[in-house]
Amino acid sequence: MEGKTAVITGAGRGIGRATAHALAREGCKVVLAAPEMDQIEAVAAEVCTIGPEALAVQTDIQHKSQVVALAQAAFDRFGAVDILVNNAGVAIHNSIPNIKEEDWDWMMAINLKGTFLCTQAFFQHMCDRRTGHIVNIVSRAGKIGGAKFGAYASSKFGMLGFTQVTDAEGVEFGVKATAVCPGAVDTQQRAENHVDDHSKLLLPEDVADYVAFIVTRPARVYISEAMPVPQYMKPLPSSNNLKPGI
Repeated sequence: MEGKTAVITGAGRGIGRATAHALAREGCKVVLAAPEMDQIEAVAAEVCTIGPEALAVQTDIQHKSQVVALAQAAFDRFGAVDILVNNAGVAIHNSIPNIKEEDWDWMMAINLKGTFLCTQAFFQHMCDRRTGHIVNIVSRAGKIGGAKFGAYASSKFGMLGFTQVTDAEGVEFGVKATAVCPGAVDTQQRAENHVDDHSKLLLPEDVADYVAFIVTRPARVYISEAMPVPQYMKPLPSSNNLKPGI
């Protein structure tokens, strides 16, 4: 990864911060995007102690003008972008009758539209260079819809579908797209929405290690999806109604 550049959204904390650390350890330069400038500046300082360069760019990914400015800042500083990690996401959970329209719109704007805008900002650049990898941090909720996940799961199912489209369009140009669909992760966002035994949750670093593994595979290797989940969420084996001894 030496000499390569990665752009990471939602990079101020949680999975984004851990991913910045993981890719920096691989020798990657990182561009950190989030609305909270103080957070991404702190992560940039942490990354610089690991070795590579880091650039913090205040960005609210629901606004195209800010995403375009993010891309320009990355190109101006580093010349090229090899990896995009669409990690930024928001969540508010309610039953269908209680979902507020503004909450639905907000989740769609960040989780789905933001992923689209960021992908659009870098995809043609990657295709022109005939190399690149886009990793979308989706969610287990992008594959399995649960009660009170109406808006969140809808945005994440859309994000998974968009990942597949991105990969299909990138094939002829050597550009890959991969969906990472983690289960419960011990993040601030999780804590704001759930009551958990934190000892049972994945850590942000667990997901970041998957991202680092995916983007460091040889060009011949294709990984469409990865779904790390905590051990407690692992499905129990079924007997399938077999007779004893079979």
